[in-house]
Amino acid sequence: MFSFKTFEPHIELQKWIKSYWIVNYQKINFNNIQEKIVIPYDNVCLLFVIDTSNSITSSKTGIYVCPPTMNKQILKFNENIYYIDISLYPGVFYKLFGIPVSQLEDRIYEINELSLDFDLSILEILHDLKENIHSTVNYLNNYFFKIFSNINEDSILMNIYQLTKNCNLDTFYQQNRLSIRQVQRKVKEFTGVTPKDIQRINRFYNTLKTIKINKNLLDFGNIATENNFYDQSSFIKEFKFFTGFTPKQFLENSDNFLQYRCNIFS
Repeated sequence: MFSFKTFEPHIELQKWIKSYWIVNYQKINFNNIQEKIVIPYDNVCLLFVIDTSNSITSSKTGIYVCPPTMNKQILKFNENIYYIDISLYPGVFYKLFGIPVSQLEDRIYEINELSLDFDLSILEILHDLKENIHSTVNYLNNYFFKIFSNINEDSILMNIYQLTKNCNLDTFYQQNRLSIRQVQRKVKEFTGVTPKDIQRINRFYNTLKTIKINKNLLDFGNIATENNFYDQSSFIKEFKFFTGFTPKQFLENSDNFLQYRCNIFS
């Protein structure tokens, strides 16, 4: 049995946190192995592995850090696992911990590898709340209220946030008083990806949102135009880069893509 649910954080946290993913896989029989695909993403994820017999991290319960990646990820579920994925907006991890994301490799880190001091008792509490999703989300909101209570906004972080929403690079560069090269260097340090990558990823997710809303009446030419692709061919090429499929093939396999299964595109 595979259960995947996603939730928006409290509105006061939504400038910092994109979403909470709650994944619960219970193996039914010995040969029951499921594979799910995670599309490339521009944010750092905090992974709380709460209950597992052999987790996707090939380790144990604990807190992990997943840097952004331009490569799609294949998750293989072959043992029981319950985990919560906290998706932070680009730059927020750097703002919280002062660790340049550009220095992280494309792999999963145990939290202690990065010398981050998290109270692991949160895992016990989340385990006790496992059967109550509403209480779990409320607890996460309260937990992160405390973490973000003393964090101040800054202009470049908010401009990166706006870039994830409007995908407009020209506006983004105009908002920052530094040279384009200086901005690119800072964004790479803060987020681990370039402004162009952030634009590409979020523009692609916008096309996914359009496809999901209009899946019974699709016009890929219009989708390409509305999302500022040069033409339909360039849109399909970009789609294959992110998913490995054409849009039509993707729809035939859409249940295998975690981001498409949810209503929040992170």
